[in-house]
Amino acid sequence: MLRSGLFLAFCALPCGGAAAPPERIVSLAPNLTQMVVALGGGGSLAAVTPFCQAPADVARLPGGIQPEAETVLGLGPDLVLATSMTPATTREQLARLGVRVEVLDADSLDGIRGTQQKLAGLLGVAAPVLPVTAKPVTGKSVALLFGADTGYSAGCGTHAHEILEAAGLRNIAADAGGPWPQLGEEFLLAADPDVIVIADYGGANRKEVLEILQRHPVRRHLAAVRSGRIVVFPAPAFSVPGPAALEAGEKLRAEVKKF
Repeated sequence: MLRSGLFLAFCALPCGGAAAPPERIVSLAPNLTQMVVALGGGGSLAAVTPFCQAPADVARLPGGIQPEAETVLGLGPDLVLATSMTPATTREQLARLGVRVEVLDADSLDGIRGTQQKLAGLLGVAAPVLPVTAKPVTGKSVALLFGADTGYSAGCGTHAHEILEAAGLRNIAADAGGPWPQLGEEFLLAADPDVIVIADYGGANRKEVLEILQRHPVRRHLAAVRSGRIVVFPAPAFSVPGPAALEAGEKLRAEVKKF
């Protein structure tokens, strides 16, 4: 397998000059897959992880974000998009065999913008005009919860925290410690946030979420629950550092203005 992969890799190398836009891309991260699709490169995707949102006819890689090098080579890619979570041994083995590997990490909104612009260059398309939101003056306090019945949140050092700030909100989880803290009920009661944002993966509507919070023995006492200042927002914007995150701040700001 490795010998045939080596032959394919060398055959795919350009003879000279600037590298041609890739025709077979293997993406090893959901956010990079989203960016490729957003830039119009979905037709060049040869394979993605099982966690990626991509056309149904694109192969899903066994091993997820950490596949074996032999599996990737068997797909004959001319570009592999990886992150620092991709095992170094896999990246090094692919590179030794002549496969172009680009390691692209995006841990902040600026990082997402930079990565998307770099991908535009790799794909040979015009760099998108990306929204840039200056950090606003601190406004209402907010609790971001991944699900109405969990305490999982996002603190400093995450792009999710930056989204809340871009929406003009003060994130109470910034005082909880750690980038992805779990907020306890006592912490929520003491902070008593002005707004609660529920990051939802399942398409729940605001009425259903509010009813869950109103039945909760502790959270029903929060001012945001009593006053109905609840926003249900798509969770991928907060959990996946991709294109949706760049627009999330303004969209969330618009939702909060309704209160």
